[in-house]
Amino acid sequence: MTKQGIRQRGSSFLVDITVNGMRRTRTCTTYDEAVVERLKMEAELREGVAAQQAATSWTMSKALSVTTEVRWSDTRNGTKAIACATEAAKFFGADTPLESITVERIDDYVRHLRTRERNAPATINRKLAALSALLTDAMERDGLAKKPRIIRQPEPNHRIRYISAEEEMMLLSLFQQWQQPAVREAVITLLDSGMRVGELLSAQTRDVDVKANIISIWQNKGDLPRSVPMTDRVRQIVTTRCERSRGLVFFDLSRETLRYYWDRARSAMGLDEDDQFVPHCLRHTCATRLVQNGVSIFVVQKILGHRSITVTERYSHLSDNELRNAINTLQGTVVPGAQPVADVAGLVADTASSKTQASPATH
Repeated sequence: MTKQGIRQRGSSFLVDITVNGMRRTRTCTTYDEAVVERLKMEAELREGVAAQQAATSWTMSKALSVTTEVRWSDTRNGTKAIACATEAAKFFGADTPLESITVERIDDYVRHLRTRERNAPATINRKLAALSALLTDAMERDGLAKKPRIIRQPEPNHRIRYISAEEEMMLLSLFQQWQQPAVREAVITLLDSGMRVGELLSAQTRDVDVKANIISIWQNKGDLPRSVPMTDRVRQIVTTRCERSRGLVFFDLSRETLRYYWDRARSAMGLDEDDQFVPHCLRHTCATRLVQNGVSIFVVQKILGHRSITVTERYSHLSDNELRNAINTLQGTVVPGAQPVADVAGLVADTASSKTQASPATH
């Protein structure tokens, strides 16, 4: 007598079992093999049912709570990620089961961000990355059976705004005229170090090693500590400031003050319409000057603290020296057996003349 779920079919045995609507069938050669297989299949089905039930209990609200705790709570940039994920939870609904977040619903979300929120592609991608993190963390905890595909938006390559030597002179002159030494010194330091504004304003005097001539940056966007060598003028500025403070290097400057005088200078320079003329372009300027002076793109990556070389490669096209030198190798290049252009022209003329003379007269 065979057990329930096992029946003989010819010389083989068919295992057919259903648990909570989930069905599996397998064919075995012997009855003993079928008994063992049935136990394994039942365990698999019950495990699958449990996972499915767990998945349906995961909502956007639960996923947001879990990911915030395990991924973002102790990170420097966690606040922005949490804000992006919260926006997604608001759109889909806090009590919405994760299983109902389909590719089509994500397409709706992207359209909402693009048309209603007027978000740029880069902003949309940041919000999609936050949503992706929620779904990934849920799936790894059996809260989601399968993660839907999330298609990132293509981001256009924008012009890299960097300041010219003339613009630098005008900026520094204006800040000196307005008696804003802290702003002036901050701009010089940003230009020569490639630091982000936040990195500069959070730099401590203990992070400065005058003997090694470096500033160590511990807190930054990519969570990648790095050390930046100082130019002579930055060394002079920082050394003087370290003598006046035992805390922040730029203890007498706030982000708001820097931005106020920057915007004032932009107006004075007639650049109100240039929306890319912002303090961050000083970082672009540092990178651009390094690349244009022949510094390896990999070295520039280390100085700027980019996690990926892809980000640094935005500046690689600005190094036109190699391209110019490559084209210059063509100057005066003569193909073996060829004649200079002037000689070729003469040869054509001589050939035409000889053909005219040699041709028989026609009447």
